[in-house]
Amino acid sequence: MQFVLQKYEQIFKHLDQDNKGFIDMDQLFYAVTRILKIDMDRTTLEVMMNLTDDNNDGVTQENEFCHFIYICENADFKDTKSILFYAADDDYSGTIDKFELLKIIKKLHINMNAEDVFNMVKALADNDDQSLSYNMFLQVMDNLIKMHSKKPELEVVQNEPSSPSGSNVVKKSKVNHIVRLKNQSVSFI
Repeated sequence: MQFVLQKYEQIFKHLDQDNKGFIDMDQLFYAVTRILKIDMDRTTLEVMMNLTDDNNDGVTQENEFCHFIYICENADFKDTKSILFYAADDDYSGTIDKFELLKIIKKLHINMNAEDVFNMVKALADNDDQSLSYNMFLQVMDNLIKMHSKKPELEVVQNEPSSPSGSNVVKKSKVNHIVRLKNQSVSFI
């Protein structure tokens, strides 16, 4: 995995030519579609960017870029739960610990406190290190999604800030996006 991370870091450094320490969505889209030749539309890119944007600043730092590419190379884009698994897997271990599950649950704005999440992982852990395997994570997400909806699909919704006159205006320089599970009350910014 170390060699792969070095490859991701080199791509990031190539894109961050002005050494600001981050890349924007256009640069990320270029990296994914042109350099890595991954077939992805902008909506999917925005959803995944929101999943990996740890500090919610709307741009992608090097560690977020590496995580984003890890998701791209491992997740099935047609399966929301697969994307969520790799988005939750912050340490690239192939398993989800209690802190990783708590983080993705918070990203989805699922109403669970830390103690409940930790107890759930303790009860359902199917690895010696008290983590969830891919299959167990899928079962957990199935149950959480069933509590909120029937059809899990991710979508991006633009949050248009209101102008003083009360009409909605989209500022091209900084548009906020809300990512949510389609047809559900579960959402994350």
